[in-house]
Amino acid sequence: MNNTIKTGLLAAVVASSLGVNTALIAEDTVTLSLWHQHPEWRAKTQAILTAFESEHPGIRIELEEIAGTNYSARLNTALAAGEAPDLFGLPAGPETATAAASGYAAELTGLLDTSSLREPALEAIDNDGKVFGAPILGAYSVGLYYHRDILADLGMEPPTNQAEFMSMCAAMKDKGITPLVVPASDGIVPSFIYMMLTSSVMGADGFADLRKGNRKFTDPDMLEAARFLQEMADCMQPGAVSTPYVEGKALAAMKRGAMMPGGSADYPGYQEINPAVDLGVVPFPGVGENKPATVTGLEYIYLVNAESEHQEEAITFLNWMLQDKAQQMVVDTITMTTNRNVVPSENRILEEFVQAARVNDVRVFYELPETGSVWNVVQQNAAALLMGEMTPEDFASAAQDAVKLSD
Repeated sequence: MNNTIKTGLLAAVVASSLGVNTALIAEDTVTLSLWHQHPEWRAKTQAILTAFESEHPGIRIELEEIAGTNYSARLNTALAAGEAPDLFGLPAGPETATAAASGYAAELTGLLDTSSLREPALEAIDNDGKVFGAPILGAYSVGLYYHRDILADLGMEPPTNQAEFMSMCAAMKDKGITPLVVPASDGIVPSFIYMMLTSSVMGADGFADLRKGNRKFTDPDMLEAARFLQEMADCMQPGAVSTPYVEGKALAAMKRGAMMPGGSADYPGYQEINPAVDLGVVPFPGVGENKPATVTGLEYIYLVNAESEHQEEAITFLNWMLQDKAQQMVVDTITMTTNRNVVPSENRILEEFVQAARVNDVRVFYELPETGSVWNVVQQNAAALLMGEMTPEDFASAAQDAVKLSD
């Protein structure tokens, strides 16, 4: 079956989403392969998949979870070889558009019931009026995690700005405490820090101006974000630039540092490593006296392989995942939801993220065409900046050169 889903599928899918007992399931059980990049979610994700299977006994979901650092390479190889799974996740925006243009993803326009999605999610999955995927495993915000007991023992409050952060850093180091755990070997976490620091300076309105060319990463106030990131290197654990994500997450969970940048989707992983972990969340400290900030984006959206022999069943699964029942399970056990109808049930961490994001929240760079390449450049240069091999001026200039101005 090619990208054009066969006639009649739309009616069946819509009927299924309305609760009609449709005959989309083959006589024998169909197994759908599903890849995503959060091994630490396995038990929670599997519980949701089991709920789906109980309502759809003719469809089985075979889950393979691949660590984030290996996911892209594995998926790209599988797609090129024609061996990709039936369902796979990609970031919203340019990567999804590339997969669609390359013929790897089936077009799903009109086949998904997206009526429950919040407006930012609807905007993020729109590719020039076409839809190729669904945000079935929610959204995330990124801020600053801190160990509540460590700060309480020190008589400290979470920092809100640069001066407070650097003062806390010095005081903690004097006591032999690592202030900040940052797994920086692949540049991803430092890139999130840079996004939050620049967001503290420009805010959402300034980000819109940056995408139009009316704001620049090299502006004097924006340049201070790169300087703060470089200054922050002295507060990180020894060997931060060679620390991989999985190791850094374990260090953070086991209290080998007082604070760590992280997203709402990271919390289940911390709990898995250390069930007794006692964390709080605040926006990341602002540059200078600017307000602290968070950044928010979709978790990977899930696409249907254009070469899959089971596209009908895959679409049935995506539609079920978009419904309130599944999304309640997502927000209660994994991360923030994109569904307008559900709220967390007694999930303190997600409530704290919601509160943090109300202060000064900006969308992540990589979901947007103007700044998608900025993310790549920052990731590639983060280690050089942290080690002092690159000046803040050159770092900001490289980021600015990667901006592709919108009309």
